[in-house]
Amino acid sequence: MKVNIEHLLPFVEKPSRYIDNEINAWRKDFSAFQVHFAFAFPDTYELGISHLGIKILYSLINELDYAMADRVYLPWIDLIDLMREEELELFGWESRRQVKDFDILGITLQSELNYTNVLELVKLSGIDIHSKQRQETDPIILAGGPCAVNPLPLAPFIDVFFIGEAEEGIIQIAEILKNEKKRSERIKQISKLPSCYVPALHNNIDLIHCRKYTAFHTSKSQHSPQLLSWQLATHNRYVSEIMRGCSRGCRFCFAGYFYRPVREREPNAIIENILKEIKASGWDEVGLLSLSSSDYSCIQNLLLQLPKVIETQKTHIALPSLRVDTLDKEIGQALKSLGREGLTIAPEAGSEHLRQVINKNLSEEQILAGIETALKFGWQKIKLYFMLGLPSETEDDIEAIIKLIHKINESGKRRLQINVTLSPFVPKPFTPFQWCALEDAESLLKKAIKIKSAFAKSKNIKIRYHTIENSILEALLSRGDTKIAEVIELAFTKGARFDGWNECFNFSWWQEAIAECNINLNSYLGSRNPQDKLPWDFISLGIDKNFLLSEWEKAKAGIQTPDCRELCSSCGICNEEVQTKTAKGSLLETDNLQQNKKIPLYQAAQYKYRVYYQKTGLLRFISHLDWMRMLFRRISVLELKTVFTQGFNPHPKVSLCPPLAVGIEGLAEYFDLSFYQPYPAELILQEFNKTQIPDFTVTAVEPIKTKITPPKTELLSTIFPDSLYLHIRDKIKFFKLSKIFTYTKGTPPNVKNYDLKEIIVSINLIGNELQLEKLLESPSVYEILPAVLTLEKTMLYQQKIYRNGFR
Repeated sequence: MKVNIEHLLPFVEKPSRYIDNEINAWRKDFSAFQVHFAFAFPDTYELGISHLGIKILYSLINELDYAMADRVYLPWIDLIDLMREEELELFGWESRRQVKDFDILGITLQSELNYTNVLELVKLSGIDIHSKQRQETDPIILAGGPCAVNPLPLAPFIDVFFIGEAEEGIIQIAEILKNEKKRSERIKQISKLPSCYVPALHNNIDLIHCRKYTAFHTSKSQHSPQLLSWQLATHNRYVSEIMRGCSRGCRFCFAGYFYRPVREREPNAIIENILKEIKASGWDEVGLLSLSSSDYSCIQNLLLQLPKVIETQKTHIALPSLRVDTLDKEIGQALKSLGREGLTIAPEAGSEHLRQVINKNLSEEQILAGIETALKFGWQKIKLYFMLGLPSETEDDIEAIIKLIHKINESGKRRLQINVTLSPFVPKPFTPFQWCALEDAESLLKKAIKIKSAFAKSKNIKIRYHTIENSILEALLSRGDTKIAEVIELAFTKGARFDGWNECFNFSWWQEAIAECNINLNSYLGSRNPQDKLPWDFISLGIDKNFLLSEWEKAKAGIQTPDCRELCSSCGICNEEVQTKTAKGSLLETDNLQQNKKIPLYQAAQYKYRVYYQKTGLLRFISHLDWMRMLFRRISVLELKTVFTQGFNPHPKVSLCPPLAVGIEGLAEYFDLSFYQPYPAELILQEFNKTQIPDFTVTAVEPIKTKITPPKTELLSTIFPDSLYLHIRDKIKFFKLSKIFTYTKGTPPNVKNYDLKEIIVSINLIGNELQLEKLLESPSVYEILPAVLTLEKTMLYQQKIYRNGFR
């Protein structure tokens, strides 16, 4: 069954989160396929649409001829409450089908702070949160992602956990769904896959093996073309995953152990995919993604070649995980040409000794040398990341953080903008520090305040620290067992959700739940005996537990372990199938790729056109800025010689008509743009018809030969029901007879009064249609009409209002 929420969108904060008009979405017909997947991110849309993992699986399933995949995100609280009021259930973003109609609801677990969101997502879907209570007609709840490596805290709520990288495993699951129709039999067959843990069928003794995608280096199984969202994504860029895994062996880093071994993609394939995506979708930023991108063996070659084939003024290249010890003159110069403005350094600890303990192979000399290199390239922004509460940490180590920040500040002659983030260390499963304790909250807070106070008078240094209660919760949930499932459920019933959001996080609910469940926090947060069994011991990442123990002993002795690509550390991950894959680094054929880079034109002659269009349907919920951003992208991929602005961040030289208020449909919108050569209007119209934007229709194109006077008023209309005809007629009559009609906007002390007689040029009721002409520089129609007609805004939000033109 389809779910309709369109009538609720005017009442929520960001309606563009929920519309089905994304560019490059598959939009497969639900009824035409045997197998149906719904891949869910248990947080807001802008976070979820940024996550590459579920988008990869979404693409892989949609490439199958017998299956379709949709995506699901957890609505924000405002829409959740409205949906519950109207007894509406959660739905797939593209199909609008109830989640209950799908065969699989696949939920990615990226953060422990999303665990209550998982329950909210399942409950909002009309599915029992307890796996034992589910019916044969319910979808199978499948959970995967990094946090699934300790499945016990969520075991009562999840039918199947997939452990590891799912590119190949998800196809195997799809095959099972195709061949088996009964839910219980499907789960039984899935449980036989070595990477799948089914709490109802497994005994927590049999070893569940983490799956590795061994063909990663071949550049197959990617998300392409990548989705372009209307709502601004948290990471609003094309993502190129150049490498998976990390060989550094930082002892605190769960991701480094989970994604072992290192697998690299070939630079030729990376560049070809980037060029293809920019040409198709007009991306203005590309992110080179990995845990440590500067450790990619061909990074220098890649960075030097990218400016040769990409218009870097129009498309910036982001390298978010650059290690400062790899920053040399060549890489720095390449990054500068790619638009880099600052440097991010993660020393994690202030002293050399503590960095040896955590195996962070980064010396103070290397850090300061990196700062000097950054200064030579004119970079003025420095981000620093430190952890508090690391094993064996002392007050001297906290003093060392303060001293290191001072040295960095002095290196920049106190002119650098330095942003420092302090995070409590959380000991995670499957790391050498899994036997460590989480330091108590009072001590962590004292350390954070000490560092922050040391720079209270430094205007160029900003110190922020994470909410310590968040870290306590993260440690409890990551190190928990099935008893913690009771805590999660009880906290959820008390109101816990969106625990990763400061405005929603209420630790007292968790404290009450912990107390009512008789949980001894220290037994979960305290140190553990290496000889004792751990709750997650029945899961195998492929890493030898004796290796982790040896790393723990080396940490206590302050002994470092070298990069495993320099000297194998015998961790146990590599075998005949799973191996480190290093890119061959063959010489890039840039001459063949050069043709894709357009040479900027700076000639004087420019030809200006006005493009008229309609922006209707769900596009009425797109804000002016989001619309402008998407329009720029679509114009930039036109096969026409478009004029771009000059400067640091060029974009198509476009001038839009006055902004259209969110919620109003535009029937006579326009924008002006310029080309370096004249084109027939029909050709421009034809090119715009390729933009693939639903509910966007170009109606006409005409050349601009003389200067056009900007409009002063806008023409709007809406049709009211018969029941309101007499009321509206009388209110309009009263308004016309009034000499002054004051409307007050804002709240004290920021109050402004408007005389609506000066703002409204004309207002008439023709039959049931209200026609309004008003000044552009004035309160919006959603403020004017409630004042004139004495109608509630909520009633007006349900009206379809059109902008029909300008004068």
